[in-house]
Amino acid sequence: MIMDWIINLSLYLTGVLTFNIDPVAWKHISTPADGFGYKVVQWNPNSLLISAPLEQYEQNRRGKVYKCQVGGSDCKALSITVPSQGINMSLGLSMTKDPMSSKAMVCGPTIPRECKTITTYNGMCFQIEQSLSVGSAVPSSLEECPGQTDIAFLLDGSGSVNPTDFVRMKTFVKDLISPFLERDTRFALAQYSGYCQIHFKFTDNVDISQVDKISQQGGGTYTAAAITKVVQEIFNSEEHRKRILIVITDGQSHDSPKLKNAASEAEKKNIIRFAIGVGRAFRTSSAMEELNTIASSPSNKHVFQVGSFEALNQIKDTLQSSIFPIEGYSMAVARTRFRQLTILGAPRFNHTGRVVVFYSNEKPIEIGAYFGAEICVVDLENDFYTDLVLISAPMFKDKDREGLVFLVCTFNAEMTLKGAAGIIGRFGTSLAPLPDLNVDGFNDLAVGAPLENNGQGSVYIFHGSSNGIRKIYSQRISGSDVQSGLMFFGLSISPSSLDMSLDSLPDLAVGSKGAVIILRSRPIVTVTTEVFFSPSKISTKSSSCNTPHKNTAKVCFTMTKKTAEATKGQARVNYTLTLDVTRQAPNYRLCVVEHLSSAISVCHLKDTSTSLHFFFNDKCVIFPKLGFEINCGTDNNCVDNLKVDFNFTGSLEMKVGIDDVLNVTVSVESLEENSYNSRVIVTYPAGLSFRKFTTIQGRVECNSMDSEHGVTPGQSDCVINKPIFRSNSKAVFVLSYGIDSNRQFEQMVTFTANASSGNNAHSLSSELFREKKIGVKYSIYVLITRHEDSTQYIKFTAGKNDLQKHVKQSFVVNIIDFNLTVIIKVPMKLGDKSIWADQNSIQIPGCHRDKNEGPISTDFVYKLKKDSILDCSVATCGVFMCNVFIRKDAHNSFNISGNLSSGWIEQIGLESAQFSLVSTATLAYDRNQYIYFSSDSKNNPHFQTIETQVEVYTEVNFTKEIIGGAVGGLFLLALITAGLYKAGFFKSHYKQMMNDASGDMPGNDGEAALAE
Repeated sequence: MIMDWIINLSLYLTGVLTFNIDPVAWKHISTPADGFGYKVVQWNPNSLLISAPLEQYEQNRRGKVYKCQVGGSDCKALSITVPSQGINMSLGLSMTKDPMSSKAMVCGPTIPRECKTITTYNGMCFQIEQSLSVGSAVPSSLEECPGQTDIAFLLDGSGSVNPTDFVRMKTFVKDLISPFLERDTRFALAQYSGYCQIHFKFTDNVDISQVDKISQQGGGTYTAAAITKVVQEIFNSEEHRKRILIVITDGQSHDSPKLKNAASEAEKKNIIRFAIGVGRAFRTSSAMEELNTIASSPSNKHVFQVGSFEALNQIKDTLQSSIFPIEGYSMAVARTRFRQLTILGAPRFNHTGRVVVFYSNEKPIEIGAYFGAEICVVDLENDFYTDLVLISAPMFKDKDREGLVFLVCTFNAEMTLKGAAGIIGRFGTSLAPLPDLNVDGFNDLAVGAPLENNGQGSVYIFHGSSNGIRKIYSQRISGSDVQSGLMFFGLSISPSSLDMSLDSLPDLAVGSKGAVIILRSRPIVTVTTEVFFSPSKISTKSSSCNTPHKNTAKVCFTMTKKTAEATKGQARVNYTLTLDVTRQAPNYRLCVVEHLSSAISVCHLKDTSTSLHFFFNDKCVIFPKLGFEINCGTDNNCVDNLKVDFNFTGSLEMKVGIDDVLNVTVSVESLEENSYNSRVIVTYPAGLSFRKFTTIQGRVECNSMDSEHGVTPGQSDCVINKPIFRSNSKAVFVLSYGIDSNRQFEQMVTFTANASSGNNAHSLSSELFREKKIGVKYSIYVLITRHEDSTQYIKFTAGKNDLQKHVKQSFVVNIIDFNLTVIIKVPMKLGDKSIWADQNSIQIPGCHRDKNEGPISTDFVYKLKKDSILDCSVATCGVFMCNVFIRKDAHNSFNISGNLSSGWIEQIGLESAQFSLVSTATLAYDRNQYIYFSSDSKNNPHFQTIETQVEVYTEVNFTKEIIGGAVGGLFLLALITAGLYKAGFFKSHYKQMMNDASGDMPGNDGEAALAE
């Protein structure tokens, strides 16, 4: 018996990224003509047709088409007779070739024609025969200027229309009229109910504001009579004008039998009729039949139905485009098994773009996408029937790129193609079908992106498949790689790929600014690699380590061509041979004989004068396997007895956000006979990633594959003591898995271990499978802080029980995207006294009041005198439950605010003291699902307190001191006065003052002298 996976040889065939198209210019063709290279057609294997639509060769003549030889250097302009009216037509802006008839068509779409109020642009095309003779212009003359248009509105003014809806109807009419005011368009408006009132006719000088002045009639709904009156009295002119009637109604008419005659009378005057039904009334078949009778045929283009008057704007753009269509910018013809279809592109339609294939399922396209700028049909299976239609939107803006190509299957857009991410390059500017480059039976596709790489441009190759075109491109050819100096490479691509290099392989012609590049395709070969071993298996019999076993591996390469190129060639194959590739540590057990490595030949081919280079688009890897013998004794029946078990290495739960790694310890025992090819596969849940394995006992090698997209569990595949897990031996190893902290796991996650071997059978006592579960808890970290505007200090006077002081305590909670409950406890009552002036006024916004919580200690006097802390251990506390969910970088505040009373203080019996009023906040959460993260590893939830210092002091009475001081002061003053008097202070001073006064009196001088 051979163990078919023990030793692997890996063989890598070295390759390069490019494939199919050689990204180097084979031929370069250029002329100084303006716009040369805008369009290119491979005319035959020797020449190309290249347009230069900007070449101004006369004052009113623009655009030329050149025939250029592949091997020559000159390009000659085709002789094309342009009619006199073909002024500046930009001939060559469009050019294509019909592969069936081998004829080409070249067009110039910019012929101006001055009309009364607008300038129209027309086009002419010329057919180029196989002989290069050019036919006459098609069409031979330009279209006449567009005729003037008369549009009449007939509004339902019956009583069933709500007045508000009638205003909406008038607004809709104004919005519809506005874009056509400068388009040689006249308007008329009539309203009907029981009778028809014409508010203004075509001959009136209409001001759009007149619509607002129209009043609703009310009454019944007589639609047929109103249509007849409008046809006879408004559309009575015989002028050659386009005539349009738009009827808006909200219900069935009262004269419905007359509708057919009214519609027939309008038909005779070539009046195009649009019918708009508003409301639920048109959900019935009879009501819809009325709309179909009113409208012109086909009804799917002339009947509109909306649910309400508010929805009228939804059909405005569609109705406008029905009146003035703008299709015809680009065109392609598709052949099906049943008919031939013409596909028209209108990239400027409604600023978004439209493609019309007689009918279409439209999907919203962004404004400015230029949807329909380029159209390409592809025959995937070479059966001459069109399989795909591709439509480009080169200015479609994606998140990280520009340009989009839509694949249309059965004419419903089902798939899109995109270029390289992160590049703005107008992907889809050019499209071209390609032959089967990779020889898989399906034709391929080329897409140009001329603005990539700062205008150097690129061309993408997409392979075909049975389902259409593969979404991922197989090759991206950059203009900078093809040839230096190229600009706008990929501006055009030839719609046919002929063999121009005469190697029986198709070549690709790509236009750029002022030049056309021809690229060669590469031949496709298949290289088959085989490895043969001698002997075919490795012996497991005991042998001396000094004489190792010898095995020989013979590697053979066989090359087979898939493409039908005419030449033959040789290929140089570079390969890497690795022995036992699954081993993590390198080994040196392989010896390559030198003469073999230099004598390897591939497909002995005859030498030729042409050198061909073959490339692989990826590294081709094979894993040939060399097995081991199994020695099962005389009965040739190996029965092993394996016992597997595992544990979570001491972990009781998986802590997401706390633990980075979960370790799983696996043990395997081999009892009875030897076990060959033994392995253990451990499965682990999505969200875990394999980090490493550590061998404790035995020889173990593990490879792991994590879960893909979270659908299937990850797997660790561990090989045990390969190749032989001998009897009575044991292997122990640890698997380490990283835990994704952002992952949402189930509450319990499951691990399994499954042991297996290559033996014929297992003993009945084997224990090959184990399944264990471990609980999951998510870490939470919540920070509760004290807000800075919380009250820190208040004081009360002892003995006064009616005092109040305002107190505010604020908690701030910071969490991230997590639901929990904050429990806030506030002391409310001490003994039988309330701590707050009004307990009922203590409410915390965002929280609800729960039951009060009684104190732990009943002897609050002793506790307060000892600790001076007024908290829930001594007081009855109010409990507030606050449910919290806070977004990232946000927080929530919880405010306790009220008037603190002084009435509880007298119970303590202290006239002077200082207490701490303590409120607390803690967390409540589902502990079966969450675990609190803390640095001390105790995982205890956060607990926060707010303290407000309350000081009690005795008021001091200074009355006695003030009276005693006053009396003492007066007594002291009396003593001082008496002392001064006895000292004569007051007397002498008085006498001196009297003398001074008498001496100063006049006439007393003589008396004074006599007296002396």
